[in-house]
Amino acid sequence: MDEIIKHFGSRVKTDISFKELTTLQIGGPAKYFLKVQTEKELLEIVKIAAKGNIPYLIVASGSNLLVSDQGFDGLVIQNSISAIEKDDNSITVKSGTPLQDLVNFTLEQGFPGLQKLTGIPGTVGGAVYGNAGAYGQTISDYLTEVSCFDGSQKITKTRENCHFTYRESAFKQSKLIILDIKFTLPKGSRELLQSEAEKTLELRLKKYKPGIKCPGSFFKNVLTENLSAETKNLLPPYKDTFGKIPAWLFLEGVGGKGASLGKIKIADFHANLFINQGDGTAADFWQLAWEYSEKVKEKYQVQLEPEVQLINLPPLS
Repeated sequence: MDEIIKHFGSRVKTDISFKELTTLQIGGPAKYFLKVQTEKELLEIVKIAAKGNIPYLIVASGSNLLVSDQGFDGLVIQNSISAIEKDDNSITVKSGTPLQDLVNFTLEQGFPGLQKLTGIPGTVGGAVYGNAGAYGQTISDYLTEVSCFDGSQKITKTRENCHFTYRESAFKQSKLIILDIKFTLPKGSRELLQSEAEKTLELRLKKYKPGIKCPGSFFKNVLTENLSAETKNLLPPYKDTFGKIPAWLFLEGVGGKGASLGKIKIADFHANLFINQGDGTAADFWQLAWEYSEKVKEKYQVQLEPEVQLINLPPLS
């Protein structure tokens, strides 16, 4: 850390609480913290940390994180590198760019393909990492390549090599750091795209109330093809949505709506929203999520998987 502090000076902070770094506003301290604003800074800090065997964690807006009450005993690097460049119908985006900025840009340019992602918090890099999506549209649909850093050099991965599946990507299984993302988009009608985005946002705001302290939907939806006939028969009448059954349906079926532990509550209007009502703890959040995932497994023989990244916490299965 001496070399990092020598290099970045007073920009290196100590004991910054994850309550300040996540939308959930839960989590203990980051032992060291640094916000980077250029790619050069990001590569420099990662190289120094790797050389000194300093554990590091890269975050952005913190919208999809549940961090333990013990925090992270290492260096937290906040990626604030933001830029969008256009070349004909291709767009290259820095990973720290807010996802909404990219969506707005495509709407202004009349490029369809990302309009249903409006209202999703977080950055483009985070969205690519988790292959974020909504209403049948995903960030990877028109993605063509990703520039990333493997700790020693920059490499480029084609869409095929990113191995995107439902809420998964190759980046979750590797140490690769996402730097730039390139999209090639078709041309469409600005008016129609704007209308569709507005309707999508209206639907989203019914579920995610402004100011709500939550990490988004906590559990992944369940792929219909993975359900047994026995499990399907246990479910109430439902509509298969883009090949998936919503996780809230299973959680609601085991009494999840409105359940609480400490200051953590499952929304009484949506059983897959776990909300911090103020001064909630990661321990209570994890325990509540575990208890209801176990109830789902017992009743439906389905193992729910978290969509949210767990930091310094045990897995839920």
